[in-house]
Amino acid sequence: METTRDFDQIPVDELDEAPSRGEVPDLAHLSDEARSRLVHFIVTSTLERGVAPTAVIALYADLAGEELAVRYADRRFILRELPDEWREIENRVLDLEESAHERGMELVVAWRRATGVAMRGQDPLEQLSRLAGMPEGRPRAQRSIFDDPEDLDALDDVDPATLQQERLADRSPDLFDLTLAAQGKLRRFAIEERLEHGLPPSELLDLYRGFELVGDQRAQQYLDRLYVDREPPPDWLDLQAEAGRAMDLAASRRQDAGRLYADVLRTSPELEPIAALRLLVERLLLRPG
Repeated sequence: METTRDFDQIPVDELDEAPSRGEVPDLAHLSDEARSRLVHFIVTSTLERGVAPTAVIALYADLAGEELAVRYADRRFILRELPDEWREIENRVLDLEESAHERGMELVVAWRRATGVAMRGQDPLEQLSRLAGMPEGRPRAQRSIFDDPEDLDALDDVDPATLQQERLADRSPDLFDLTLAAQGKLRRFAIEERLEHGLPPSELLDLYRGFELVGDQRAQQYLDRLYVDREPPPDWLDLQAEAGRAMDLAASRRQDAGRLYADVLRTSPELEPIAALRLLVERLLLRPG
């Protein structure tokens, strides 16, 4: 891989205080998309305690076309430097991992599952913080040596999933604030509602009732954003937009996307709802138009 490049074509006038040719860029100099991809890589490599060389190659491929982003990656992989902000992100990830572990949660496992179904455009650190139950800006609870040991033991006995079912008082929940089980049910509902051109009201009532039976107030709070406040969250809109693209693709092949999606789930019930939708799209692309 070449270590010198011609940077004369960089649109400097479109960048905020972009570094000159001889300077090395920081994350703040990069586009939102490139910065997100780099932070996602740092989070993953920290949780996984390293990544395969192919992951580095894939990162460079993702950053191709943005010279400043490639130069930033070169700092780490060519010049063997560790930028301060890179280390700060690693430390933040380790803190979140420790916090999640204290509550009996393996954050790396949750991250693998979440990134398989996450929509692009979401901040990786914010996603990770929500998975860990520590949204950005919320101070981490500290244990004091003066705390009652019996009280601390009681905290250790709390099921992490139960904590994710409590209503949020400071803001409205997003999908990543919910339990994995609730996320799966809501994603499937969102996709099927779009593919079927709407679902019977009884199915919505069943969804509410199911969350009520397990005491999941936060999932009910999420549904209220949709059907009470009439303000669909961005992650819900992303799901339905992706389902809409599948509908258009199926229609171009004179197929019914709702029926095809049901067939995918029937034959592969272990698939996550969004994974099933993407599998459907792949199959449609292989069919002649």
